[in-house]
Amino acid sequence: MSLTYAFLDDETPLVVPAVSVTVRNSVAETVYTGSAVQSGDAWTVTLPALPTGLYAVEWKGGEVATDRTSFEVVGAFLFTVPEARSSDIDLTDVQRFPAAAIRHYREVVEEEFETITGRSFVPRVRRVTVTGDGSTAVFTGLLDVIGLVSADGPSGPLDVGGWTVNDAGFLEAPYELTEGARYALAVEYGLPSLEDVKRAGLLRLRSLLTAENSGIPDRATNFVAAEGGNFTLATAGRNGYETGIPEVDATLSRYRYRILTDVLGVG
Repeated sequence: MSLTYAFLDDETPLVVPAVSVTVRNSVAETVYTGSAVQSGDAWTVTLPALPTGLYAVEWKGGEVATDRTSFEVVGAFLFTVPEARSSDIDLTDVQRFPAAAIRHYREVVEEEFETITGRSFVPRVRRVTVTGDGSTAVFTGLLDVIGLVSADGPSGPLDVGGWTVNDAGFLEAPYELTEGARYALAVEYGLPSLEDVKRAGLLRLRSLLTAENSGIPDRATNFVAAEGGNFTLATAGRNGYETGIPEVDATLSRYRYRILTDVLGVG
């Protein structure tokens, strides 16, 4: 995988003599160090394959500037770039819609869907900290838990070979967790590929990429067509709509845990 970055002072590119790159994982361990290659105003570095998780990147441009970015490695994507292009003839225009733009808005769609439903539709890893209560079960606060990647207890790293996911979706340790002790867990979670969610994701992607093609003002809640007829618009944030696209919102609604909203008031 490759990362590209440009040093800017507002909109003006900074001239830097050379760029070193340091990548750290979610527990601040260094997983890569190396030099970036310049191409125009941008600098690119090629990384080895990395495990699923969140990473922080430090770009050091000599003594001129040091900037920090981040990225995430996930276990899959909601849809591929070719699938996005084949979903709409407009998206086959690589000049208007370069692959980088599709990848960016795919990430926007994936994160938006997780925010709306509280569930991830791609496998990903999050680090959570829990407190032992003397039992073997651990509630991580994440839905659709797949398994435990790594764990640190009061005395250091733990063997995660015997950990399982029980019927309630809790992580189950092979021993009782000390009451009051803190445990840092790297948890893999997410749903498998779902065709209806993929279709909704492609619809949402097209709406984001082609928003400028609409002749309707962003704040409009209804409009009158030139040929006649008054139309009420599905508007994000009103009447239960989240994205403003009825088919997308209906699909996402099916995947929300209603008990969290109706009983616990969460979501």
